[in-house]
Amino acid sequence: MQVKHLAVRARLRSPWESIDLGIALARKYWLPMFLVWLIPAALLLGPLAWFFPGHPGWSLFAVWWLKPVFDRLPLFMISRTLFGTPVSALAALKAFFRQNRTDWLAWITIRRLSPTRAFDMPVTVLEQSKGGARAARIGVLHRKHSGAATWLTLTGIHLETFFLIAAFILIYLFIPEQVTANIEWTPLVRGETLALEWVSNVLCLLIMAAVAPFYIVSGFCLYIGRRIELEGWDIEIQFRDLVERHQRAQQSRKPTANGASPLATVLLLCALACASLTPTPQAWAETLESPQQAQQHIDKILAAEDFHRIEEESGWRLKDFDSEQGKIPEWLIKLFEWLFEWLSENADEADNSSGINWGALLAKPIELLLWIGVIAGLIYLGWRHHEAILNSVRWQPNAKTKAAEAPETLFGLDVRQSSLPNDVCAEVLRLWRAGDQRAGLGLLYRATLSHLIEDFQFYFGDHLTENECAQLVSQRQRTPEGLQRPVSAPMSQFVQQLTMNWQQLAYAHRPPADTQVGDLCQQWQEVFANDR
Repeated sequence: MQVKHLAVRARLRSPWESIDLGIALARKYWLPMFLVWLIPAALLLGPLAWFFPGHPGWSLFAVWWLKPVFDRLPLFMISRTLFGTPVSALAALKAFFRQNRTDWLAWITIRRLSPTRAFDMPVTVLEQSKGGARAARIGVLHRKHSGAATWLTLTGIHLETFFLIAAFILIYLFIPEQVTANIEWTPLVRGETLALEWVSNVLCLLIMAAVAPFYIVSGFCLYIGRRIELEGWDIEIQFRDLVERHQRAQQSRKPTANGASPLATVLLLCALACASLTPTPQAWAETLESPQQAQQHIDKILAAEDFHRIEEESGWRLKDFDSEQGKIPEWLIKLFEWLFEWLSENADEADNSSGINWGALLAKPIELLLWIGVIAGLIYLGWRHHEAILNSVRWQPNAKTKAAEAPETLFGLDVRQSSLPNDVCAEVLRLWRAGDQRAGLGLLYRATLSHLIEDFQFYFGDHLTENECAQLVSQRQRTPEGLQRPVSAPMSQFVQQLTMNWQQLAYAHRPPADTQVGDLCQQWQEVFANDR
């Protein structure tokens, strides 16, 4: 794939923007992709109808199950079209077996029911990856956009179902009332009419072929959007354009440089000689800033919002499990043993009777599975939205419980009250003047955390960062909660400023100015006046 030939603009897109782009591309190239999907599927359904005329349901199931095989040709066409080398429908049909050569068995067995099929298929078809390389690539891609790919699959399933129902309703509306009054509907509903079942099979085939281009191209655009984000295609294209413009500029300057007159050369040399004889002005030295002024100017720029942009991202990742944790739980084994015993007993009873009542035999396991699903769904929803539920009922943890759970260390700093000196600010200034700047500012920061935990009942977990702790202080200052001790605006501003200075010193090795440290100590004494 040549990135410079990309037919769409390479930029960062959200997953929903990528899906919208796929819908637009599928509308533009829908007909050829519809044909290359429909023709192989029809060629399979025809022989199945010929050899198994009494089993239309199984014939349609075979075509539906082999969807990953038919999806590869539309994907092949849109990938070539998007990178500037379009392929005709005939050429794509000729490449059917070549495109299905890689991992075809895995895609119709273990990967057939994958909810991210459209998102994962380009890794196999375009990158030709398999085995461990494919697994590693899928793991990187699934860190984002996998949720959107799952919703895309669910949407495609619902669209096919709605279109099938709509097709039957449309056919019914075209039937005259005199004919519908004489139709015996019971055999049709029970599926006892083979002709109607084969007609429904043809409708299903056409609907699957009509929806497939939108599903495939949307998944492919999700894949392209993820690769642009990972590999920086937009930056690469910009650099290529810069190189090409530079080369064109160099070529345009060549004739001018070669054709320069001797007079212009002499004039240039005279100008350079005059410039060298001119005395160097001394005014530049007066405008230079001192190191302290330059440092303050740099700190002011770094304190702006452009250098403190915060983004929160959440998602799922696979945990590292121990070998013992990977074993099947005993309760699950006993549950399946009980199900098998119960099914065998009911099967024996049914054999002794006139016939097997499969509906009654399967009703209990299905009911049990449904109840398990409902309970699991309620547990998941409760865990997923537990914060909103607790906030809605105004439940707050007991202060004693919080005090008992107060951490002893945060970010590698000892935040116990017993570890602090009697006069915190004097010790901070002594360490700062002695040259131990990290220990001095670190003492002021951990003293602040310790007072917030002990006196204001803040709960700072090990999973929080420095910025998140400062955000909790600011949040309580804006919206005080219940019986908790309120936070004043000066304290919130002090915590924000101290956190920023501590991060610059701890991670960027940029200590604040001496005057800033003195101001911080003075502010600390003011906001924690009652605790000195």
